[in-house]
Amino acid sequence: MVKTLAFDLNEVMVLFRDKRVFELRGISNRLIREAAMESNYGKAELGVIAYALHKIETKQHFVRSPKWGDMKRTIISALESCFISAKKEDYAIFLESLKKVVRGINQIDSELGNYAQTIYDKSKVKQASLAYSYGLSLAQAADLTGADKKELQGYVGFTTMHDEEPEVKDIAVRVKELFALVDAD
Repeated sequence: MVKTLAFDLNEVMVLFRDKRVFELRGISNRLIREAAMESNYGKAELGVIAYALHKIETKQHFVRSPKWGDMKRTIISALESCFISAKKEDYAIFLESLKKVVRGINQIDSELGNYAQTIYDKSKVKQASLAYSYGLSLAQAADLTGADKKELQGYVGFTTMHDEEPEVKDIAVRVKELFALVDAD
């Protein structure tokens, strides 16, 4: 069954707060899969955020910084605002709150990061490639996550994803597999 945004936000907050980084990555993948199935920008954005938080938590120069505690609290506070607006089903405030989370991630990256391309931008491309692997076109995947289309095309071209032989399945098999995925969640 597909989870609600409030449920997903709570899960992301708990995992981030508890430093359960590999589970953050797992939920980000689930969110992108569901976003691709539903064309749900909110879930896609939360999936990108969860992946970026996973990447930040795995980088020692971030988590060992004296600034990290305050920055993490700021992100958790913004996630809590997202959660409240998602529970109230106030999509406009939800999206504004998501932007605050993204600003927090970008602030951390600009102050503590070592690379020109931000973790958040890399996360958008990585998660867009995942959406592409679920069957969206490159353009649809880029639109869903906000990834740069040229960067996504380069990333997918760099992987072996485009070289894989497509499976030939009839529609009945695809529908059965889709329902199995939804029931598994």
